[in-house]
Amino acid sequence: MEQYNFTYNDIHNTIRTSAEKIKASGFEPDYLLAIGGGGLIPARIMRTYINKPILIVSLSRYSDETGTAPSETPVKLQWLETDTNLDGKKVLVIDEVDDERTTLQFTLNHLYDTHPETEFAAFVVHNKLKEKKGTLPERLSHFFTGEDIHDYWINYAWDAENIDQFGKK
Repeated sequence: MEQYNFTYNDIHNTIRTSAEKIKASGFEPDYLLAIGGGGLIPARIMRTYINKPILIVSLSRYSDETGTAPSETPVKLQWLETDTNLDGKKVLVIDEVDDERTTLQFTLNHLYDTHPETEFAAFVVHNKLKEKKGTLPERLSHFFTGEDIHDYWINYAWDAENIDQFGKK
């Protein structure tokens, strides 16, 4: 099976370049919003270049306790506090990969439902070049991708059980 092994350096460099593109676009977020778990580390790296507070939402794509049965619809595990006032703000939603697009669709639709006066943009480190099951909301002001890649399995450094062996052939 074809696969990618992305090191921390790979991710950091991709996000640095992407932050420059985001700034050049004129989109200046008031907040970064990480989709946990995969978006947590990219959001923190993005904060190095776009120094704004990080908010977090967490979803699960698995419908049972063993983590083996993919769910068609993500389930909210952690969401924004109801007193988080985002009205009139700009928020950059961050995740590691746009694979089927169901996570981005679910997250953005719920964000728009609860924060209709907020301008949202999205950033993914990797966008898989394939047909997507989900769609991005028409209201989304910008969709930024760090790198477009083939539809191969992705191994991220933060998922490695043995980081000393990660990426070695």
